[in-house]
Amino acid sequence: MPGPPPTPSHLRLVKGNPSKRALNKDEPTPDKGVPNTPKHLSKTGKYWFKKLAADLDNIGVLTLLDAKALELLVEVYAEYREHCKTLDSEGYTYTTTSMAGDTLLKAHPAAAMKSDAWKRLRAMMAEFGMTPASRSKVAAGGEQEKDPLEDFLSKRK
Repeated sequence: MPGPPPTPSHLRLVKGNPSKRALNKDEPTPDKGVPNTPKHLSKTGKYWFKKLAADLDNIGVLTLLDAKALELLVEVYAEYREHCKTLDSEGYTYTTTSMAGDTLLKAHPAAAMKSDAWKRLRAMMAEFGMTPASRSKVAAGGEQEKDPLEDFLSKRK
């Protein structure tokens, strides 16, 4: 197994750099912003693309370069929801008859597809910091506390 993917430099700065390796000073920094909604997505896909893009932009993790990754996230979410609907209406199991005439209870094929979609969805959500565990690894830069000395000196001027 190759191990975990490398942590981007901006996250290593926020989380700390336990390996003490030098940070890549030439790492590209794509422009922040909301990418255009792909025209080929379904109506539901377009809704979720816009919703997730706005949410991710609000917390400052979305860049224009993330359009394809966000599109994949939306597509796998739509696939996951479709499998959920199928299983809700048809059930998780079905009966069939074997060649010997025995009645067999089998898992619905959509159950395995839902499980696979869930694994891909969870991985994509973690890439965007959309799970509590993945969010806990990043400390968002809030307002800096004022330095009391700086505050005092600025008032004296």
